[in-house]
Amino acid sequence: AAGGWAWAMQGELTTARYEVPLPVGLEGLDGVKIAQISDVHSADLEGPLRAALEEAAPDLIVMTGDLVNREDRDLSRALSLARMAAETAPAFFAPGNHEVDNPCWPELRDGLEEAGVQVLEDRAVLWSLRGEGVNLMGLWDVTHDPLGWAHAQAALPERVRALRREGALNVLLSHRPSLLEEYGAGGADVVFCGHAHGGQVRLPLAGPVFAPDEGLFPKHTAGVYQAGETRMVVSRGLGNGTPYPRLWNGPELVVVTMKRAGT
Repeated sequence: AAGGWAWAMQGELTTARYEVPLPVGLEGLDGVKIAQISDVHSADLEGPLRAALEEAAPDLIVMTGDLVNREDRDLSRALSLARMAAETAPAFFAPGNHEVDNPCWPELRDGLEEAGVQVLEDRAVLWSLRGEGVNLMGLWDVTHDPLGWAHAQAALPERVRALRREGALNVLLSHRPSLLEEYGAGGADVVFCGHAHGGQVRLPLAGPVFAPDEGLFPKHTAGVYQAGETRMVVSRGLGNGTPYPRLWNGPELVVVTMKRAGT
């Protein structure tokens, strides 16, 4: 009975709420809420997610990759969820490694745009909120680089700098949290990532057990991390793109509130 209860709890959607300080000069954005949808992997969560988004009432929604699995060819569930998100608030999407590997990506990209989600493939969109600029930057996953991972990682800070906009809140959507130092070197103010699946299995006291890129007992799986003035927000994700079960690690919607420094 205890095992059944614990297993049932794995599927309950929760909302993780964090506060991130605003850069000086952008106090007009105090209280702005950004909701993050990540690593859905075609999970059937539109109903609970709709309710969670309505309760959160975000000003913006960012989607940080792996909306589908690499083997998926039926995109209808993913596009329905994306349409729902775009009806809730302005929504922006950066692709993950599963989009890189899925030959249906062009169809998915077009479907997202038709659903009202702006797709950011190494590009930025300047959005106005409360008279201030929010510069939403989205990167392709490093596996998209034809010259390989090492080249993509070395070039990443310059890619971010090329998309930055002075005087705006620079929000970066990029799938992998293991690249925190590169995001910081590029000058992003706040970065939204997924990919780590919360460590897949989270043990009491020990914490996350394994994550892609970082291996055993990884450092960047959920919550807020910092490199210089850059804050990185990592979602545990909503679905499961692996054959292994998620344990003590249920799906989550992330909601970040931008706060005036010192409040």
